Amino acid sequence: MRIALVEPDARQAEIIERLLIAGGHACRYFPHGAPLVEALEEDAFDLLIAAYWCGDLGGDELIPRARRLLPGLPAIVLMASPHESEIVASLQAGADDCIAKPVRGPEMLARIDALLRRAGVRRPRNRAHYGFGDYQFDSARYAVTFRGHSVTLTPKEFRFALLLFTNASRPVSRARILETVWNLNRDVRSRTLDTHASRLRSKLQLGPEYGWRLTTLYGYGYQLERLPINTGDDTDIADANVRSAEKL
Repeated sequence: MRIALVEPDARQAEIIERLLIAGGHACRYFPHGAPLVEALEEDAFDLLIAAYWCGDLGGDELIPRARRLLPGLPAIVLMASPHESEIVASLQAGADDCIAKPVRGPEMLARIDALLRRAGVRRPRNRAHYGFGDYQFDSARYAVTFRGHSVTLTPKEFRFALLLFTNASRPVSRARILETVWNLNRDVRSRTLDTHASRLRSKLQLGPEYGWRLTTLYGYGYQLERLPINTGDDTDIADANVRSAEKL
């Protein structure tokens, strides 16, 4: 997951960043709150970890500002000497959890995983085969089998599709797509993502007539949804299939 870390203490930040990377997360470090707010104008993250005092403003001020730019962003506040009043202020400001410094690696990573689970953030597990209803993914061949069809995708298309299916019914940010599909290369243009999404719609038949819809969330990312399939008679279904084929 992509995590934004705001910590004015460079030594503490280095330790935390190493722990996050060791835990399989990508981390972008900010020494103060203002650079993060500026970055959120063009970038997105799955989690915010901020010090109670960020060097230029408090964590209880930073969280609402960040969420105005990235609604629903999960947040954890780091505290050197947690006092009840500070914990209460942070939670009332929107923090989802508070962690004492110096952090304990296993505990911090466990708390992050628990928070991301509650927030509904998922990432594909490391295995060879995946199944999502009619769709079967084979990572060894970059192939997807569905409704009697077998389609071979490019590696990027395969990772993109797998990320969408793993998070079906959940919005997937552009930042997460770049992390998973393009290995954090932020130079990828939005048009490139749109092109890959369009190819997936066609190759995997992700249309309402087949019970799926892939939506572009402008300024954020994409969302794949499972839709109810028309339960009419076979003639209606056949007509829908013919109309879909004529569009291709």
